Amino acid sequence: AGLLVEPPSTFRFAQGDASSLTFHYPVAFTVRVGNGGSPTAVTDVAFDDLRTEDLGYVEKVVAFMAEHWEARQPLLSDNRPAVPPNDSCDLCELAHYTQWYAEFAWPFRFTILDCDACDVPIAVLGEHRVDVDPPDVAFMEAALHLVAERKYTEKFPKWMFDHVMRQIPDHYHFHVRPLLW
Repeated sequence: AGLLVEPPSTFRFAQGDASSLTFHYPVAFTVRVGNGGSPTAVTDVAFDDLRTEDLGYVEKVVAFMAEHWEARQPLLSDNRPAVPPNDSCDLCELAHYTQWYAEFAWPFRFTILDCDACDVPIAVLGEHRVDVDPPDVAFMEAALHLVAERKYTEKFPKWMFDHVMRQIPDHYHFHVRPLLW
């Protein structure tokens, strides 16, 4: 499926909208998936004005979501009761003082942003827990890989996922680090 583009719009991610996700880097755009439809990218910038590499990035994200949307394989987290946030957990709060890359509402909540301690992209689960099922981890890794590919390709030839939770061991998160880091 090709990229389905809507005119520039001010649509923004709404909490609880299970059919959308927002990317913030290098250009802000939202991917929406309608009932039975293809994913649609929406941005404030006209797609004709995007650089070729940025448009390619948007197309990869839309293709990634289309692939997973069409498969519609229920993830194990779909049947898990919601876990309330922990008031003393920095990852439950997620302050906006580092670069944010993506906010996922579907197939489960998680955010990709720069870690404030080591300044590399990190995927943070949207619930305060550490038990994450392998299909959920694989989905988060695939999404984080898209960000790493866009951020690191010209600087570092390879990168790796680091699943060691050093400073906050009770809220699932993991980093993507350049191998020369």
